Amino acid sequence: MQAFGFNQFGGPEVFTAIDRPAPQPKAGQVAIQVIGFGFNPYDASLRRGEQANNRPLSFPIVPGQDVVGKISALGDGVTEYKIGDIVMNHRPLRGYADVVTASLAKVAPKSQALSFLDAAALPNVGVTAYALVHSLGHLEKGQRIAVIGASGSVGSLAVQLAKYAGASVLAVAGQRHADFIHWLLPDDVYFYDGPMQHNADWAHQFDLVVDAATNGTNGELAAWLVKPSGTITTVGDTGNIPAVEDVTIAAAGGKQPISDHDILMYYNHMAETYGLTVRVAKQVSFDAAGVQEAHTLLDQGGVPGKIVAIKPHGRTTRHTPDDQ
Repeated sequence: MQAFGFNQFGGPEVFTAIDRPAPQPKAGQVAIQVIGFGFNPYDASLRRGEQANNRPLSFPIVPGQDVVGKISALGDGVTEYKIGDIVMNHRPLRGYADVVTASLAKVAPKSQALSFLDAAALPNVGVTAYALVHSLGHLEKGQRIAVIGASGSVGSLAVQLAKYAGASVLAVAGQRHADFIHWLLPDDVYFYDGPMQHNADWAHQFDLVVDAATNGTNGELAAWLVKPSGTITTVGDTGNIPAVEDVTIAAAGGKQPISDHDILMYYNHMAETYGLTVRVAKQVSFDAAGVQEAHTLLDQGGVPGKIVAIKPHGRTTRHTPDDQ
């Protein structure tokens, strides 16, 4: 099988195809024949060597936290799945590959309500958004939430999670994303680069403020929006947020009290009963060139959604008669 990784830190060009034996599942694991994988900013940070001190890894390094694919082998004791099942997988590394293995706590079936693009894009941003809104944010029905960076992959999921939970949502985003933001049906919108100024009625009125913008650098705005005794959650460093008396501040990234399997199952149920939009900006080829293209876009920044690589996997619906 092939994986796509690098033997030295550098630019996108360091990625190459690596031949290696297909991994075999251990007890309690499944092997997944990968159909698609997603790209995340953390992958590019790994490639540039920015994580080398915090997370030393041996070369070759194969990034990849998002996978959708078909189960190709079962480890001892696995009865929850059968060979051929289509699943999603949230993983720490090595998703850029033809075959991966994963423990059951990191795997969930792909709902038919989700496309392969959705499923390849969802796991990492989905788990992060769930942490911001539920595991850390403890959002309840009827509360008010403001989502900063609502147009991004994490932020748009946070908006949808909050609406699904019965909360009132203020979506904060750039004006160029207006059409997409309105598609999410927030209760109110603030475009921070538009002519509209801060509405004084928003000051200190939100039970939960989620800063899902890139690197979580909107701490002052979050502090202005949150109510006394409220909560701010962020994808960035909590040090970016001014200290606010009686306000809980928490950053995503730690272990959650619910498994990745259960979080992905939550999204399945949400997709089937409410609807789910996973923002995908670009599909690239499932090869080294596609990986290099994706990482070039990650380095440039400003991509409005996830980038995914998908293998050709055949039609699932027939559009022509059998004899054509």
